[in-house]
Amino acid sequence: MKKVLKTVLFIILGLSVTGVVGFSLFKNLYVPSHLKNETDLSEIIVTIGGEEEEIDPVVDEAKIQNLPEKSRDELWIDHIKGSDRVNVLLMGTDWNRADTLMFLSYSKKEDNITLITVPRDTYNKVEGKDYLGQDKINAVYCFGGDMGGPDNQRKAVEKILGVPIHYYVDVNYYGLKAIVNALDGIEVDVHRDMYYDDPSAYPPLHIHLEKGVQVLDGDQAMGYVRWRKNNDNTGDSDLARTQRQQEFMLEVVKKSFGLDIVKVIGLTFKHVDTDLTMEDVLYYGTELIGFDFNSVDKLMVPGEADYRYFYHDPKATKEMVQEMYGFE
Repeated sequence: MKKVLKTVLFIILGLSVTGVVGFSLFKNLYVPSHLKNETDLSEIIVTIGGEEEEIDPVVDEAKIQNLPEKSRDELWIDHIKGSDRVNVLLMGTDWNRADTLMFLSYSKKEDNITLITVPRDTYNKVEGKDYLGQDKINAVYCFGGDMGGPDNQRKAVEKILGVPIHYYVDVNYYGLKAIVNALDGIEVDVHRDMYYDDPSAYPPLHIHLEKGVQVLDGDQAMGYVRWRKNNDNTGDSDLARTQRQQEFMLEVVKKSFGLDIVKVIGLTFKHVDTDLTMEDVLYYGTELIGFDFNSVDKLMVPGEADYRYFYHDPKATKEMVQEMYGFE
């Protein structure tokens, strides 16, 4: 009996050592998907627009002689290529539009995560799409054929921010419900009573939340992030809703990394549509173990809103993103 027990212990020990060594090799040798194919940054940079100045070769000879070896946009492209940042677009979708758009950027070198929200009503004119509402950025997701879907939604946000987005993660409302339930609920401080019923919505909306700190299950969380107003038309602005969704997403991430991350990845991966591979998720997931998610920089694309659209400020947006990258 003792001999059998000893054999079993040796087998367990051998498997453990093999697992540790194998994972160590994986971490040292694995190349994340986005690094295998170099991104062409020229179109992205040109889209957000370098401020080009016309120079008369006769009048401005001195100005030509004093030009730097590379334009600022060329230096900016080199800076992006030399950065270790990995950028992910997080999308909350309702099978029709991208109801939530968040840009997450992680730098291991800087030990920093930045989360930038792109308002769903951001003006985004697309040639040939002239119906009401198609000129908002969140409409790209629902365009048919080769103009829509998550990959084109990613490209639309790239043009706003002017940097490559290496991956997307698309979570619909039922996926969010499943993830929250897998995490045994998420604690939030509901800032006001939320009561709204719309059985004709898809999925139907039945939101009944009282003000105060509470743990939300999957159904309640789905209502919390979708809520805009009560049935009596009292509510928050769309930008306030965006801020609330940003805070909620961070709470989901924080709780995920407080648990067995491998288990959480296994539970949640099947509920999302993403171009991250399982190996990518495991690689970055283990990189972030121990990260202080309270230190995440929470930002929003700068601009102004009217009753219908949000108009982003390209110059301020570029300055915000370049500051995040440490480009001066």
